[in-house]
Amino acid sequence: MRIFKLLIFFNLVFIPVLVLSFFGAAYIIRGQLQESAEQLVLENSRVMMQTARASRLYTTKQISPLLDHEQSRVDKANNSVFQILDMQLPAAVQKAIDSIPRPKDKQVVESIRQQILDNVRQASRELPGPEFFPQSIPFYASTENFNYFRGQYPDFSYKEAALNPTNPRDRTVDWEADVVNIFRNDPARTEVTGHRDTPDGASLYFCAPIRVDDASCLTCHSTPETAPVEMVKIYGTANGFGWKLNEVIGAQIVSVPAKLADASAERALRAILLWLGGILGFVLVAANIIVLLFFGRSSSR
Repeated sequence: MRIFKLLIFFNLVFIPVLVLSFFGAAYIIRGQLQESAEQLVLENSRVMMQTARASRLYTTKQISPLLDHEQSRVDKANNSVFQILDMQLPAAVQKAIDSIPRPKDKQVVESIRQQILDNVRQASRELPGPEFFPQSIPFYASTENFNYFRGQYPDFSYKEAALNPTNPRDRTVDWEADVVNIFRNDPARTEVTGHRDTPDGASLYFCAPIRVDDASCLTCHSTPETAPVEMVKIYGTANGFGWKLNEVIGAQIVSVPAKLADASAERALRAILLWLGGILGFVLVAANIIVLLFFGRSSSR
């Protein structure tokens, strides 16, 4: 009976210690897992943003020059056609007329030549201006590219938010404008992270500045007069102009529901606590056996 009383006393002391240790460890581990899960989500957001940035760079460095090159080829071909009509065709016809031996035949052909030249000169030579492709704009290209990505990962959202965008869908809302102004007030800053409440719950966001770092951007965004005519027809002259080189005009923003990080942390926490509970249970049983053996031997002596 004395041994069992000792066991009861031992367990009354030891079990509360184990329970407190279990909950203390659970609290600390949960906080660490939550922080790690959020950092993992933000790191994934950083990778996605770099992918979007690569899409922007690809559009600026390859797609836009390719379209400009094709447009220059079209303009060159048009100029060649006009040169043929204005110079080479009249010269060729005149050479043919000069080779006609009979004056009467030559006069008839000369009359026909003059009619042809008059018709050519009177024909309209107005050609449509260079066609504007939104797909050649980095803002548009990276946003559309990310929309395809969202087909597989709908929880992630991406926006290139600008204070003065050409496309109204890229305009900042209140909290996005605050983020952009952080970058404008601190040009050395490269990212902003944080939490915000949404109608669907808490959300994590990761932001990086959008800077006018290529002079080619000013072709479309300096003044309406220098912008592509077709672009102005689509979007008007009120927005998207007055940008300056090296100016921060917006922010790339990746938003992720906080529940993704919470769910990941909870799954990991459950697995760890299951193992921890098993280990502490084993320790409790082993401690009872050790106490029983130790005091059993002592009493037998």
